[in-house]
Amino acid sequence: MNDNIQQARKDTAVRRLNALARVLLTYGLLLGGSAVFTLPFVWMVGTSFKVDREMFGERITLLPMRPVPAAASPYLDRHYYPAPSDDSYRELEPALRDIVRETPLPVPPETDGLGEAADLVVRGVYRRLRQILPQSAWTAAPPERIAAARERVTPELLADTVARAYRHLSFAAVRVRSFDLEEVDMTEGEPLSSFWSVAGDSPARFVERTDESARYADLVYDFRHAPEGEIRLTRTIELPFRADRLYRVQLFLRPDDSWHTVEFLMEKNGRLLRGARPEHLGNFQWATVTLQEYGPDDESNKIRLWIPMHERDAGPQYESHPDRVKVTLVMRRNSQPGAWWAKIQRNYRGALDYIPFWRYTATSVFLVLLNILGNVFSCSLVAYAFARLQWPGRNLSFGVMLATMMIPPQVTMIPYFLIVKHLGWYNTLKPLWVVSFFGNAFNIFLLRQFMKGIPRDLEDAARMDGCNFLQIYWYVIMPLIKPTLACIAIFTFMGVWNDFMGPLVYLADQRLYPLSLGLYAFNVQAGANYGMMMAGSLLMTLPVVVIFFFAQKYFIQGVTLTGMKG
Repeated sequence: MNDNIQQARKDTAVRRLNALARVLLTYGLLLGGSAVFTLPFVWMVGTSFKVDREMFGERITLLPMRPVPAAASPYLDRHYYPAPSDDSYRELEPALRDIVRETPLPVPPETDGLGEAADLVVRGVYRRLRQILPQSAWTAAPPERIAAARERVTPELLADTVARAYRHLSFAAVRVRSFDLEEVDMTEGEPLSSFWSVAGDSPARFVERTDESARYADLVYDFRHAPEGEIRLTRTIELPFRADRLYRVQLFLRPDDSWHTVEFLMEKNGRLLRGARPEHLGNFQWATVTLQEYGPDDESNKIRLWIPMHERDAGPQYESHPDRVKVTLVMRRNSQPGAWWAKIQRNYRGALDYIPFWRYTATSVFLVLLNILGNVFSCSLVAYAFARLQWPGRNLSFGVMLATMMIPPQVTMIPYFLIVKHLGWYNTLKPLWVVSFFGNAFNIFLLRQFMKGIPRDLEDAARMDGCNFLQIYWYVIMPLIKPTLACIAIFTFMGVWNDFMGPLVYLADQRLYPLSLGLYAFNVQAGANYGMMMAGSLLMTLPVVVIFFFAQKYFIQGVTLTGMKG
């Protein structure tokens, strides 16, 4: 008897363990699948926060690099060459330090010193050696490896290694352009180090530089000695034309990757103009900053490569000479959280400013609403006729309607385009929403199956109360099919929101583009700017995710309850 009880307990324990193992395996597979399918979305989010050098670097990473605000500039970026952790580096490090110690490093005197530069250069030289030394050198004995490294480490290699990590805020030419297409370089014949004036008692100065390609001036600053945390650079420009004919001012500069904020001010004809957005020094490639007073170009579909200048104040205290304009650059120190915020919004702000994003979004919302309205109304009415009304040829008509689902849309694309062109609807939004008011075979089938499960008693009771078939449709059937209507609305929203082929075929005017086609045009115009492209794509994807998240209950009900009797 005891043996039977013990055996029963063992069997129960084994069954419980098996059940627990199945549960753990099931949830493990679900979590693993979720992680796999979430990975592209995480990559898109991470890429939308990156700058160009992170996407075209040697390693592919999901998360963006941490922005490090620099208190002083010029400086050497100690994060540019991470410390290697392999055994070869530990073997070569003493020899590389000796080589760096023996060779004078081309470090500008404005940097913090040679101590940190030596550590940085050793790590950088090792990375370069990993790229240029053959594999046979890394598999050889340590003495031979050290000899090969000494042979390849030249003063040119050291100079290039230092140059890659050297950060400096540089200013080059300043050009002005009139509405009459007259363009003049205002720095021609003048030292760039004396073009800008440092306002106040700020401990900043300019140093003239020249290289093989251009001349420029570096701004040497140290925010640790700037009590107000800002540096103002000003210049009153004598224009070769009248100030009211000024179209734009272009500044050529190279950021120092310090992530500080630069705000642009302009005084013109007794008015103070301020840039609509600041720039963040979050890169180290040459860039062009264009300042342009807000005007018709900002209302057009042009690629917005300029910073609109809005009027903020007016008065006699501002520059009012008819041939002069005063430009002021206000550079403010950024904190670590501020640098993160600047990096996070950098690509999103660029995507919103680069194209008429909100106009494209408004067009997509307009098409979505009309298509949802048309599909819900037409499909529910036709499905009601197929499911609840008796009329000759009903089953044959339903079969013919289902047969249309077998026709590929590519077959009807050209005939539909010819019809649209004949009606004069080409290059209008009508072809993208009018057809929704004529029903959709799949949606009609889905609603018909749901309506067939509604008890006839409800319809008979409504008829006894004096309702006709339209009143029964509106007051009895429509409230009962809300889950399926929500499911159809979600399907319609996703189809219209992501539709690319329809707008591409029927639209030629960029002002009518929905968001899907607008992002394609943005990709063509912006080139290989993947950061801004991922930011725009994420902004387009978020409404789909949010709507599905909040409407998933109705979506599941609409699918699972279709065809159920009771």
